[in-house]
Amino acid sequence: GGCGMAGAAARAPARRRRAASMRKQGGAGAGAGGVVYALFGKPIDPDALLQEGKALYAAGERMQGYKKFEKALDADVLRLETRQELLYCCMACNAAFGDVEIAKQFLRDMNVAGLKYEVALLDSGLMPMETSALMRNQLKKFAAGELKSSGTVQREIFESTRRAGEPVVQTPQRMGDLDLMNLDVAGDTSSEMGAIAQRVVGLVVLSIVGFVALFQGGLQFLQ
Repeated sequence: GGCGMAGAAARAPARRRRAASMRKQGGAGAGAGGVVYALFGKPIDPDALLQEGKALYAAGERMQGYKKFEKALDADVLRLETRQELLYCCMACNAAFGDVEIAKQFLRDMNVAGLKYEVALLDSGLMPMETSALMRNQLKKFAAGELKSSGTVQREIFESTRRAGEPVVQTPQRMGDLDLMNLDVAGDTSSEMGAIAQRVVGLVVLSIVGFVALFQGGLQFLQ
C-alpha cells in the first residue's frame, strides 16, 4: 500500500507539468491568433453582414446597408445562395438610389449567379425592392434582353455575319475633310450610270417584244 501511494505521489508532479505545458501552448496559439487578427482583421462573415445590411435597409439606412452588402461580397468563402441574395440586395439598393446603370450591373451578375430577376421579385424571403415603377420597368426590360447597348448590337451583327461566311466590312463612323476630298466619286458614279443604262435597255427590249406578241395575238383573234 505504501509503495502505491509513493508511486501516485511521484506521478502527480509529472501530470502537473504536462498540464502547465498544454496551457502554455494554448496561450501561445491564442496569442498568435490575436496577432493575425490585429494585422489582417477578423475574417468576414458574409451571412452576418447580410442580415445586418437587411436590418439597416429596413430601417431606412439604405446606404449603410449597401456598404454591408458590398463588404460581404468580398468574403473569401461565400455560399452560392448568399452570393445570389447579396447581388439582389445590391441591385435593390441601387434601384432605390435611382442609379439604373449600377443596378443593371448587379442584375447581370445576379443572373450569371443563377438567380433570375422575375424569380427574385416573387421570392418573399428576399427584402423588398423599393423603387419607382419606371425603374422596375427598365430593369425588367433589361433582364429580358430588350435593352441592348450599341456595342452589344454591333457585336451580335459581327458574330452573325461571321457565321454566315460573309466578309465583315468595318465602316468608319466619322470621316475627315481629307477623306471626303480623296473619294473617287467619278468612278463610282460612272459604274452606277452604266448599270442603270443596261436596266433601261433591257426594259425597252422586253416592252417591244411584249407589244409585238400582243399585236400578233390580236391579229390572229380577228382572223
